[in-house]
Amino acid sequence: MPENSSPAYVKQPVGKPRIPVVFWLLLTVSLSLIMGTVLLSNDMKHLRTIDRYFGFGLFSYGVKPPPPKALPRPAPTVSVTLPLHATEPPMAQTASTFLRTWRISGAAMCAALRDAGIETSEWAAASFNANTFECFFEHNGRREKDQLPSSIFVIVRGDAAGTINNIRVKIVNPETDQYGQLDPNILRIFEVMLSQPQWLDFREALNAIQNLRDIKEDGFGASITFSREVLNPDRYNFTLSLDAASGPQKRTRNYFSDRTWLPSPEPMVGTDPSQPAPASRQ
Repeated sequence: MPENSSPAYVKQPVGKPRIPVVFWLLLTVSLSLIMGTVLLSNDMKHLRTIDRYFGFGLFSYGVKPPPPKALPRPAPTVSVTLPLHATEPPMAQTASTFLRTWRISGAAMCAALRDAGIETSEWAAASFNANTFECFFEHNGRREKDQLPSSIFVIVRGDAAGTINNIRVKIVNPETDQYGQLDPNILRIFEVMLSQPQWLDFREALNAIQNLRDIKEDGFGASITFSREVLNPDRYNFTLSLDAASGPQKRTRNYFSDRTWLPSPEPMVGTDPSQPAPASRQ
């Protein structure tokens, strides 16, 4: 047995070298600083990403509004060409063919007669009926020998709204020229009455009245009559009225009612009736 073989002198195995605790502490601090720098850089972008991923709730996130929708593309421009009759002023000839109505009030008709020298009364309620309005003119001439005295009676009658119902004239023993034609002063009454409503298809009747010939015309609800009395040859009666009684006439008047269309411009007193009425600007 060798010397010093006691247990105290038995050789111990060599152990692994130990890493100091300070090293681990420094490593931990260094890594923490590096990670903190990375997480806090760029406005904490990486930290916010981790927070959203794991749902830590470290940050509050506002709801972003949805992106704006793209505006619809405007519709392509379409050019429309209107026919000339849609924009030109209305023509009295055309209106009188399809629209048979009084285009002048009773008061305006009376004023037109006065402007022509026929001194009618003012448009006012009739003495026998407050719902009937009228104006009239009466003239009595001197009696010549055995002849009837010449006289003229004119009346325009309507309602309180000014709508004309009828126009009547009675002439007795009228003055005529050498050709048997009616005196121009009396003929002027009929000229005004036929021109103011703008019913130009009735203007041919003026020639018959001038020559004291009987005439009766009906046109789309309007009626004109000039006739000599059978028993009294020197007496003449004239009537101008509007009476739309048939079905087509009523339907047409309803179609062209002012409730649907702009009202037709009222012709100006004293204007040439053969010219179209000026267009109203609405």
